[in-house]
Amino acid sequence: MLSSPALIEFVYMLVIDLAFLLVLTCLMLPLGIWRQAAFAVMKRNFSGYFSNPTGYVFLCLFVLLTSFAAFWPHEFFTTNLANFDQLNRFLPFIMLIFIPAITMSIWAEERRQGTDELLLTLPARDFDIVIGKYFAAVFVFTVSLLFSQLSNYAVLLAMTGGSLDTWLLFSTYFGYWFMGIAMLALGMVASFLTNNLTVGFIFGAAFNAPLAFFSRSDVILSDSRWIQRLFEWSLLQRFEPFGRGLISPSSIVYFLGIVCIGVYFSLILIGRRHWMGGRDGTSMFWHYLLRGVFLVAMVLGTVLVVQYSPINQARVDISSGQVSTLSPTSRTLLTELANEQAEESDATPPATITIDAYVSGNLPTEFVQTSYNLVNLLREFDVLGGNRIKVNLQQGIQPYSQEAIHAEQRYGIRPEKVVSRTRGAIREEDIIFGVAVSSGRQRHVIPFIPYGTPVEYRLMRAIESVAKPARKKLGVIRTDASVLGDYFDITGEDGKVQRRQLPMMRIFAELQEEYDVEQVSAAQAVPVWLEDDAGKPARRRFDVMIVVQPSKMSPTEIQNLAEVIRLGQPLVIFEDVLPNPVEFQTFPGTFFPRTIGRPTAETGDIQKILDLLDLNIDRIKRQQIWFPTLLSRAASNPYKRDRSLELPERLVIRDEEIALSDKKFADHPVTRGITEIEMDFAAAITPSPDSKLEFLPLVTSGRAGTISMLEFGNGFDFQNGIASEQLVNYRTSPERSYPVIAQIRGSAAPVSDTAEDPGQPADEKINVIWVADVDMLSDRFVQLRDFPISGDGVEYRFQNVALVQNMVDYMAGTDTWMDLRNRRQRQSTLTVVENAIAAAMARDYELTQKFMKDKTQAEMKLMEEIRSRLEPLKKQLEAMEKRGQRDEEYQVKMQQFEALAREQVQPAQAQMEQMNIELQEQLRQLRLDAELEIQQTQRNFKLAAVIIPPIPPLLMGLIVWTRRRLLEREGISKARRLK
Repeated sequence: MLSSPALIEFVYMLVIDLAFLLVLTCLMLPLGIWRQAAFAVMKRNFSGYFSNPTGYVFLCLFVLLTSFAAFWPHEFFTTNLANFDQLNRFLPFIMLIFIPAITMSIWAEERRQGTDELLLTLPARDFDIVIGKYFAAVFVFTVSLLFSQLSNYAVLLAMTGGSLDTWLLFSTYFGYWFMGIAMLALGMVASFLTNNLTVGFIFGAAFNAPLAFFSRSDVILSDSRWIQRLFEWSLLQRFEPFGRGLISPSSIVYFLGIVCIGVYFSLILIGRRHWMGGRDGTSMFWHYLLRGVFLVAMVLGTVLVVQYSPINQARVDISSGQVSTLSPTSRTLLTELANEQAEESDATPPATITIDAYVSGNLPTEFVQTSYNLVNLLREFDVLGGNRIKVNLQQGIQPYSQEAIHAEQRYGIRPEKVVSRTRGAIREEDIIFGVAVSSGRQRHVIPFIPYGTPVEYRLMRAIESVAKPARKKLGVIRTDASVLGDYFDITGEDGKVQRRQLPMMRIFAELQEEYDVEQVSAAQAVPVWLEDDAGKPARRRFDVMIVVQPSKMSPTEIQNLAEVIRLGQPLVIFEDVLPNPVEFQTFPGTFFPRTIGRPTAETGDIQKILDLLDLNIDRIKRQQIWFPTLLSRAASNPYKRDRSLELPERLVIRDEEIALSDKKFADHPVTRGITEIEMDFAAAITPSPDSKLEFLPLVTSGRAGTISMLEFGNGFDFQNGIASEQLVNYRTSPERSYPVIAQIRGSAAPVSDTAEDPGQPADEKINVIWVADVDMLSDRFVQLRDFPISGDGVEYRFQNVALVQNMVDYMAGTDTWMDLRNRRQRQSTLTVVENAIAAAMARDYELTQKFMKDKTQAEMKLMEEIRSRLEPLKKQLEAMEKRGQRDEEYQVKMQQFEALAREQVQPAQAQMEQMNIELQEQLRQLRLDAELEIQQTQRNFKLAAVIIPPIPPLLMGLIVWTRRRLLEREGISKARRLK
């Protein structure tokens, strides 16, 4: 049953189809005005096809086959995309059955019945007869296609609840229409060769088979060059842009070229009575054959010219989601690269950029959309990049095939083991999903593309890195927070010094792909400017700098950092009053002393930096120690199944919760496109009341309260990262919005009279972004960005990584990648099916939690019973211990206590073990039931998809059959009918 939104979408598609039919009809008007004979032939053949019940049989078969192909392959539900990708693969082969069924009678039936002579004696040209019959076949096919489209579209609407990309699906069927009219032209040639319907059917299929099977040439050929050449000329490859929502000039020219060839050869065949010659005539067979060959050559040439000319770049993406449209950033860069190639002169031309992509077949569900986006992007790169970019796309490769071996040997792209959830079950698979971009000696390899990766951003970064190797410089000031990886000494509880190594944080490994990253020591003065030959400042040494936890620097380092800020160096500061104790154990919070001595254990005064920036951090002083005020989560948890986000220190900030009246969060380049981040143990930052610096909040906490770190510490186990129940339920009031990330700009007086920088420009101003949370840099957020779906089916949308990269780019004066980094191309998915699956998984989760709770309560009750049985003896022993009685009677009582404990505990342990076994069996049965429920939902949709679509044409066929029977009986007497 279609919902109201689904009905609206169905009517919308119906209006689009009617508009298409209206345009097609208008194109036929000249035929009715200036070619009346052709119009009469078209009308006769069209009405003849649909006045015969046999036509409806073929129509039902066509609709049934397209429904089977669209919805019955297992990959349809695995990919979870609301499109006709599965039908695209099979339609050329379905056409090999349906198209000859339409064309076999175009001329063969006329010759069989002898009506061809009548047609040829009409006052009409051969062209009128051929074009009339061809357009009749086109209209028959168009009506059949509309039945199939509306039926399959209705099924998709039922699966999505009305959330569909209507124009993408229309574009797909528009491509089917072009493919069909091309095959009709070739099938019509077959009908002009014979007067036998069966032979006409076979010839029609045979003439179209090569173009349909070129896409499967790898089955019989091993030469990759020939496979690629044949694939490029296949029906499926030329249709491919339409399946992505693109109206492609080269594809249209290809299909119309086949139409011209088919119609022209049909004209030659119908007119052969004039040129074949007879007993006294002269045959012109070779003349017309040569004309046909020249026409084929002209069509091939035209297709190639359009394909490799700027005309083909004028492709239009009509899909609502713009699924095949590159961002303006990508288009600009590709245009620049293509122009560089076009403008080459006598100088050495720029090297070709080669993109080798390797994609496994049957990817897990989570990877399907990413793969879809990757393939779309690569095809657009191939077109828009001109001769400068060459794309080699290897799809459907197996983990241990020859292509996979080549990818590993040449680029280091190897199969990766991934764990995925397919149809509710957890599976482990080896897949290949990597890209290598090379140009000359430059090479950038992405060995594996996680499904959460922003694909367009990663590809464009790779292309630019090989096309324009020069990069900006990022300086990372060294602190106790060894974000670039370092060795450090730490003193253990036994007083021994242990040497440990920290790996580079993953966010900085990604920044290395965009910047030349250099670690800088602030133990000495940090040179901010590079001088020219005259000794004057020419340019900055670093385009941007980062310092993490500057409060863990020595006094000298703090002083030098202050000078760097005063000199106007663009700087991003990450300072956390309480870094997550589970993830960051090597350095404490802002107001705590250093734990790592480098080069001295003395801790600098971070207040100097705060004063320089006119910043305040709310805190109280107890026993000479500052205790900051932490922000406490007050808003609702958006991820109900992740109980860890219920902890008060976990702050999920979403765009709809950010109460900035001037909307700077949405409009600032740093935060444009950022919709959700998470912060841990964060503290608010506010400007000093008398500050003369500009304080620009970039991110606020949304609805949050506050909690003193003293109160927080009383209920939090820092060693294990566990909060007490009282702390979990702690909420503060009133709720308000607190700044947590801000940009500070403006002029400031020198911090030190001894600092000198004679080359400093006079107009330099402070330019700092302060981030009140080091946890933003956690490897956990890179992992959640790459693999956002957890094992429990929770899909996280945190954009911490993109926000950090945006801040660095903005301070470096680079705005190229900000919008592209946050761009997500989302295809329509099977929402109703997803909801059914989610409901099944939610029930599984709730019942699992209930079973676990029941098991825990049963174990606690059992242990309480054991304690109650042991209590009398225990009290007697405690009383004897208080009296100091350690005699023989005490020993006997102790032995009795131990024996009774063993007697009670052993059965209890066996009982608890049995409870564990029963629990595991119940959980296994729950998951099995959930998977069976999911599969049953999919089967129901499959059955509906093949049962419902053929019903409308079948009913129409029955109506036509009944009407014909009634007309046949009208002229028969009642007596004869009774006989």
